[in-house]
Amino acid sequence: VRRGCRRVPSTHPPVTRQSWLCASPSAGSPASFCPLLSSGCRLAFVASSEWSGESLSSAGWEQDSKEPALSGKLLEAVRLSLAEQQRQADIGSSELGKMLDSFSDMGFSNAQIMQLFRLQPKLAPQTRLAVVSELLLLGLDADSTLRALQKSPEVLRMTAQQLRHRADYLRRLDLGEENLQQVVIDCPSIFTLSWKKIDAVVRVFKEKCVFTVDQVTEILHRCPNVLLEEPHDLEYKFQYVYFRMGVKHKAVVKSDLFRTPIAEVKNRHIFLERLGLYQTPDKKGQTQIVNPKLKEIIRVSEGDFLVKIAHSSLQEFEVFKKLLAQEEEEGDQDIASEETDSANERERERSDSEEGN
Repeated sequence: VRRGCRRVPSTHPPVTRQSWLCASPSAGSPASFCPLLSSGCRLAFVASSEWSGESLSSAGWEQDSKEPALSGKLLEAVRLSLAEQQRQADIGSSELGKMLDSFSDMGFSNAQIMQLFRLQPKLAPQTRLAVVSELLLLGLDADSTLRALQKSPEVLRMTAQQLRHRADYLRRLDLGEENLQQVVIDCPSIFTLSWKKIDAVVRVFKEKCVFTVDQVTEILHRCPNVLLEEPHDLEYKFQYVYFRMGVKHKAVVKSDLFRTPIAEVKNRHIFLERLGLYQTPDKKGQTQIVNPKLKEIIRVSEGDFLVKIAHSSLQEFEVFKKLLAQEEEEGDQDIASEETDSANERERERSDSEEGN
């Protein structure tokens, strides 16, 4: 076994495969042995005669009996795909074949490998291998990795170091490994966000919405998509349910409010309000009726909301939504008109003042 490396059973299927964990590469080791060495590699799924002086079988890489060996057709298909994108001069067939072996050893089927190479087709194979390896380090399997990249192909354009930094930052927000894996699967584009964008969202929750640190962590666990939204939209959504509906912080967190569009929240709330089924609490937090909980209003399907909460028909709700949209449009026009009148008045006052002088 190469110095500085140890073989351990891989946590990724199939279970018969093994992974190379590079703890601390020894001096003089060829940088090409691990595609991530230049950025502090922790994992390389690659073992080839060129890099290690051993064949795949002698290095301990046994082909799963249930999976066919990489076919020449796959190599040719990928090579032609790269040629179409003018990348044929960047990598030879021999090196490309070894990279395809690496993807296979990670647990990807031939069909999945072709799907990977169709994403960001102009991207260099070496970059693709490094990003995929880094995602597997987060605990994803081949299927989850492919799904995540299909949702957000732009992740492939990031460096392994950038992915590690994003993952470390999310961990500092108390996103545990399981939650972090779920974030990657559900919202992989979060990894493409800037530090400032993530910080801005966290600050809004802490400073503008006055959530506790634990509550912010729970929101990120339950609704990681909030990191993709504009901070002012999140603040407005919170202010609406807090001031307009009288919902407290704890109930907001448990309701998964930030998964629901604000238009849907307002439609359901105001509909109930006009039916006499919801009241804004007074200064003492009291109402004359028992309000349904926020999660009962927004976490159910529209059909269940109408039957169990509003006790109304779909037709009534559709008519109401159209009328409410008209009201809001007219209200926006009135506000714009008032702002214009106010600006004109200030301009007249300024002109009169200049003439008087």
